[in-house]
Amino acid sequence: MKLLIIEPWFCAIGHPAQSLLNLASAIGRDERVDYLVSSSSDYRFFQDSMEQLRMWSNVESYTVTTPVGDTNTVRALLALGYMRLKGRQYQRILFFDESLYVLALLWPFFSLFLPVERLGVLHLYGPNLGKGPRSRWVRFVIGRFLRRPEVRFYLRTAELAQAWLDAYKDAAGQIRIRTLPSLEIPDDPAYHRPPEPADGVRFGIVGQIRTGKGIEWLVPAFQNDTSLGRLTVAGEFNIPQAREQLSVLLEFKGFINCYMTESDMLARAAEQDYLLMLYDVWDRRMESAVLYLAARVNRPVIVYDDGWCGRMVREFGCGMVASGDHEKVVNMLRLIPRPGSAEYAKMLKGMDAFRQAHSVKSLRNRVMQELFS
Repeated sequence: MKLLIIEPWFCAIGHPAQSLLNLASAIGRDERVDYLVSSSSDYRFFQDSMEQLRMWSNVESYTVTTPVGDTNTVRALLALGYMRLKGRQYQRILFFDESLYVLALLWPFFSLFLPVERLGVLHLYGPNLGKGPRSRWVRFVIGRFLRRPEVRFYLRTAELAQAWLDAYKDAAGQIRIRTLPSLEIPDDPAYHRPPEPADGVRFGIVGQIRTGKGIEWLVPAFQNDTSLGRLTVAGEFNIPQAREQLSVLLEFKGFINCYMTESDMLARAAEQDYLLMLYDVWDRRMESAVLYLAARVNRPVIVYDDGWCGRMVREFGCGMVASGDHEKVVNMLRLIPRPGSAEYAKMLKGMDAFRQAHSVKSLRNRVMQELFS
């Protein structure tokens, strides 16, 4: 049995390439698995990721003109057709990312000459089907696709899976919706670098710089009150417009504007006492890569008290939960447990428990069973 894993957004800024590399590393060298990923001469920074992926298996690529978008999924299907003409046939296919509506619309036609035993689709978002004539059409197309016998629909969290089940109650028993956990925490020894002494508590927003991460109101709060501690915002703008939308950063001394490799992100995160995950524009049913990053460097997180992130923090005690009121959040940061305190040590212990529960060692067999059973 041969499995082809497809990543249409491989050359996008952010997490897609690294997430696929984490999966490939967990699978290891396996002759049953090949990869098909997007490629573009306009986005050179992903080339290192391409070389790393080739260490694990055979990798095919196809050219795209945008890092993400509907056309990337269309081109992936066309690349599949071309591979089939060359005699490459796969019993199973897993779309690791995709434009769901486009895939759902086109797959019935492509499946006529791309017969597969199973088509897995990993989707990162909730249904959000909306209302109106177009939304009814989208709902119909996706529902028809999910009912196909070869389709397995994977979500990252129980919250997202339940949302999709609720959205298609009328198809109960006909659609196969499962959770497929992320393999973001490798089996390397835990990064137990202890927090270094500092004049104040160090807070970090590390990763892709975009609106909706609380930057708009957190930066002024730290600028206006030095007793809060030190805030570091490190990463690269996800789109050019974000630079204008987050102009508050341009004169902020704690801003580090740079593209970071995985090792850079780990090093930068380890310099903080807390990682902030106060996402105002976010589907809180989704997971967060920053929580996995925090687990790898053994640092507590601060999140809103709902959704998957809030549930993880409450379950493992690996950080603190905050209300949605910005003023109350700032007051909480002012009184937060300091490194070296018993309360802080308890959160580090909780983060270690989260790391162990979500490590590749703990989850690999479950993922492999979904992919190959």
